[in-house]
Amino acid sequence: MEKEKPYRCEMCGKRYKNLNGLKYHRAHAPRCNPELGQQFGALPALQGLNVGANVAGAGMTGMDTSMF
Repeated sequence: MEKEKPYRCEMCGKRYKNLNGLKYHRAHAPRCNPELGQQFGALPALQGLNVGANVAGAGMTGMDTSMF
């Protein structure tokens, strides 16, 4: 796998096929970008949430679902 994805983030260990992927990751991942981490560090209510989850109907509690 290392040959397929030679570019590795030093902070989290994620690997990328090309340098542009790694650069984008560094610019947009709060965990790996100290500047972004400081911005989101002031939001303790978001800690522990799985923000990457893709669940159909998530957040639709209390809605009238008869239209679905």
